[in-house]
Amino acid sequence: MTQGEVREMVWSALAQHRAAAYPTPPHGHHPNFVGASRAAERLMALKLWQLATVVLAGPDQVLKPLREAALKSGKIVLMPHPDKAGQFLSLEGLLPHQLKRVREIAQLGKPIELGQTAVDLVLVGSVAVDEQLNWIGKGYGFPYKHLHVAAPWVTLAHTLMVFDRLPCEPERRLDLVVTPHQVIP
Repeated sequence: MTQGEVREMVWSALAQHRAAAYPTPPHGHHPNFVGASRAAERLMALKLWQLATVVLAGPDQVLKPLREAALKSGKIVLMPHPDKAGQFLSLEGLLPHQLKRVREIAQLGKPIELGQTAVDLVLVGSVAVDEQLNWIGKGYGFPYKHLHVAAPWVTLAHTLMVFDRLPCEPERRLDLVVTPHQVIP
């Protein structure tokens, strides 16, 4: 299988089983899913999350509760600029209610060079992962293929997105996959 075929299979499974959450249909996105809030709570209970002070988080809807929780707990949140590939924004000083729309964040966030601040945790959306921590994203946008951040990379995933072993080459490796039911180290 190709990465594109794996993406289509996962997106279709999420739609067919009514496991996709807003925005729907899940096709073309790092999908939000039913149970994502439980997966986020599971992640927030881990030391990895609790000790992080600077979090680089993708703009995906599935990661919104984590971005909001990070701000509420006093963490510095960095996010890719939604319109300018390779540029990043600091959300420091923003309130969680100001994160309603990604486009508004582009106006409120402060431009930042990613290397200026040591990142403790990277949160990315995903389309497919496996138990060996291999990852496939939506095929474009964040995270950029050549982005190297020396911090743990973490994603939230529905069980329909988790394979024993991906049937194709992954795009990258992660450090942790968190589902509503388990943590895959």
